[in-house]
Amino acid sequence: MIDVIAAATAATKAYAGVRAFIEAGKGIEDTFQVIARWQGHASDILYASQRQEKRSNPFKKLVFAESAEAEGTRIFAARQKVTQQRSELITMITYAYGQQGIEMWRECVREVTEQRKREIYAQQDARDTMIKSFWIVVLVAAAAGLIGLIFDAVATIGA
Repeated sequence: MIDVIAAATAATKAYAGVRAFIEAGKGIEDTFQVIARWQGHASDILYASQRQEKRSNPFKKLVFAESAEAEGTRIFAARQKVTQQRSELITMITYAYGQQGIEMWRECVREVTEQRKREIYAQQDARDTMIKSFWIVVLVAAAAGLIGLIFDAVATIGA
């Protein structure tokens, strides 16, 4: 599972790299490779926060010491940081590469987003589905075994 804090740290490092590349006047290909890496980490942050919102685990309160408010605040802070970084990147790209650079960046974002949706996120969703399916099979088998024991006990008593 993607951790929001780890993704935020990686996004911040990639963002610092992008700033350094733009400020140093590096080539557009090199700069946009670093931007694509940042976008991937930013996408991880947003995806992880959405996954955490979707999950409803009744045992979460017992297992995790962190309150819902603290978790929500942490996720909000990570989202806000990504939003601020994205805004600053757009400004820097506009200054360094003009409107054409912005269009190239947006295309890069689309490509990375689609690739991640197809590959990484699909694998994580499949793994989560497999784990849930396993537990459903285990619970159904346990219920069937219990029902079988009850019928056997009733048949034994009636005989």
